Amino acid sequence: MSIIKPFKALKHLVLKPHTIRYPYQEHRDIEGTELPTERYRGFHSNDIEKCIGCQMCAKVCPANAITYVKIENAGKKGLKWRPVVDYGRCCFCGFCTDVCPTKSLKLTPRYELISEDIEHYRFIPTVKVAEKEDKVLDIKEVLFSPDEYEPPAEE
Repeated sequence: MSIIKPFKALKHLVLKPHTIRYPYQEHRDIEGTELPTERYRGFHSNDIEKCIGCQMCAKVCPANAITYVKIENAGKKGLKWRPVVDYGRCCFCGFCTDVCPTKSLKLTPRYELISEDIEHYRFIPTVKVAEKEDKVLDIKEVLFSPDEYEPPAEE
């Protein structure tokens, strides 16, 4: 053991840190592009009207993060089963979106959800997640009870 090695560590006290003070500083990549990119795997978005309730996403999920709940009058031909994603378990691998036959389930670049209740991290993804401009989700925008679902008005 060298007597000089502990003193080499002192040089790091004056160097600029490699980390950022998120959320106080902007998160950018080397080229200066704001992160995350559009291909980032964040919260799920599901078009409930396209979803057929096949439960393939739940079967392929390696973390068992997807369960299903019944919603009245939802989607094609009144099929009722819709996915509920538990983000405490989700590893954001994207297998669920790859296997979706109707491509109604997608991953969005949204990744911030501010809530103190752990139950809020388990919700039914909707298209509202994909339509957001900001990366931060307000729990009131994405969380709803299956009883509150209203199908879109027919034209």
